[in-house]
Amino acid sequence: MTGKRSAHERFPEVIAAAVRVFARDGYRSAHMSDVAREAGLSEAAIYRYVDSKECLFVLAIRHALLLEPLPGENDPAGRFPLKAPPLAEMIREAREFVAAEVPFGSLAEAMAVAEPEDPAAELESILRELFTLEEQTNRAADMIERSARELPELADLLHSGLRGPVIAALTSYLGSRASTGKLRRTPDTAATACLVLETLTWFARHRFSDPNGAAIPARLAQDTWRRTLRSTRCCTPWLSRNT
Repeated sequence: MTGKRSAHERFPEVIAAAVRVFARDGYRSAHMSDVAREAGLSEAAIYRYVDSKECLFVLAIRHALLLEPLPGENDPAGRFPLKAPPLAEMIREAREFVAAEVPFGSLAEAMAVAEPEDPAAELESILRELFTLEEQTNRAADMIERSARELPELADLLHSGLRGPVIAALTSYLGSRASTGKLRRTPDTAATACLVLETLTWFARHRFSDPNGAAIPARLAQDTWRRTLRSTRCCTPWLSRNT
């Protein structure tokens, strides 16, 4: 027979419920009673975990954006009810985090090298990492995107704070490789970077809002996206005829 779970053991379920509700309804339209119902708790019980709807929203976004883990039982800052920085401060932190971390991984490594040994493998690694990151942060993006309809500051965070740095890094990478003949030139490199990111967003995240798209398994969605990009020739390396 299992014992009663602690508040810290139950809290991830509260955050998961909040993410679902905020992604569905947006910040303004969501109510704490909606989150409580989704989590299988009373509304009064939710306030034992957080002191306000804004606090719950900020904590949910920070967790979904991978900015910080949920507090543990032995964490000095993990005493309930939790407090979180105001929404404006969270937006500033998210901007600063993305600005400091982008470019990252394979994209950062590629931008530090003038002549790649294998441009096709380099590009493949970059595309895979971008897709994985979009999948990992899809719930945060859904929350921000839905709430951005009512909160202009979140719309600005989504477009200029989160997507903007990635598009800028992609534009720089594609332009540098095209200038040395490693990738095919396109009429507008920035537009090409936007094409990469917009199609990525559909295959990794927006497909779930389409009944037909939601049926596509994750691996197939990623493979289809990458192969579609290659077939457009906008992200195709110049390869020798014997390759």
